[in-house]
Amino acid sequence: MRVRIHRGAREIGGSCIELAHDGARLLLDLGLPLDGDPGDQTCYPDIDGLAGGGDLLALVLSHGHRDHTGLSHLAGPNLPVALGAATLAILKAAATFVPDCYVPTNTVPLADRQPLRLGPFTVTPYLVDHSAYDAYALLIEAGGQRLFYSGDVRGHGRKGALFERLLRDPPRNIDTLLMEGSSLGRLDPDRTFPSEDEIEGRLVELLTKTPGMALVAASAQNTDRVVSLYRAAKRTGRTLILDLYAAAVLAATGNPRIPQSNWSGVAVFVPHHQRVQIKRTGRFDLLTAHGHTTASTPRISRRSPRAPHCCSDTRCCPTSTGPTASQAHGRSGRSGTATCISRAGRRSRTT
Repeated sequence: MRVRIHRGAREIGGSCIELAHDGARLLLDLGLPLDGDPGDQTCYPDIDGLAGGGDLLALVLSHGHRDHTGLSHLAGPNLPVALGAATLAILKAAATFVPDCYVPTNTVPLADRQPLRLGPFTVTPYLVDHSAYDAYALLIEAGGQRLFYSGDVRGHGRKGALFERLLRDPPRNIDTLLMEGSSLGRLDPDRTFPSEDEIEGRLVELLTKTPGMALVAASAQNTDRVVSLYRAAKRTGRTLILDLYAAAVLAATGNPRIPQSNWSGVAVFVPHHQRVQIKRTGRFDLLTAHGHTTASTPRISRRSPRAPHCCSDTRCCPTSTGPTASQAHGRSGRSGTATCISRAGRRSRTT
């Protein structure tokens, strides 16, 4: 088995690895560089056969972050794309709101530790702890050789048990290990990141001493962080207000243990630009699905006169005097979804 790393060995983001064996090839991730533009052809990797139908058998996506999937639109409709079922559902949910969000149509589902045969390659996904929901490390076997690709992995999230399971029961007799190292050399002084439980505790402290509404900038696709926000809001007698994008993404996980728009203590606010998107795309079903807990702007304002309004993009949010996710976490999040946490204990509804 031959390995070609197109991108990701010397930078964070844009991960793309090509494997070849016995006249067949396999692609692991097709990511966009962190500072890249999906339409900038200078950042496209030099890969033959992306249209499909040749010796390139499939594109395998480890998880749904753009630095691993952001150039997957280059794959033609004849090239199968293997990814987690929940990842596909989240991409579909996000496509209504996120520009340049490509949703593959010729897909093959990945399942935790269930081998998938692709020509001479056998791909076994290992569900891992990561800020992206439904993230996998990948064991690739071909010609008696075994390569293990970690994808993005961590051990301090709410799914840390998956990391511990990987340590207890890793793939055996690995010939090559491709391990992500995005945090090497930039950890906190104690060499660890705070756990989500610790972040939840810090959020509780900030919310307790903050009057009115708190505005939190965090990615809705970081479901662990949404759980932390919900738990902190519940512990401090607040209502967690999501935008419609966040509500749709959380519903797409299909996980009943992740906060949903119909939960007690959760409400949904639909900002103007999302209403425009709903009208443009015809996705009125989202308003039907989540409208039962919709919070109106006037009611949010009356509940907290000094509070900023909730929106899904930090570019359109007024400056907040309350705590932000970066204060609680110690660093900024990966995207600009904003979440409001209201002081009032009951749900707002439109009239």
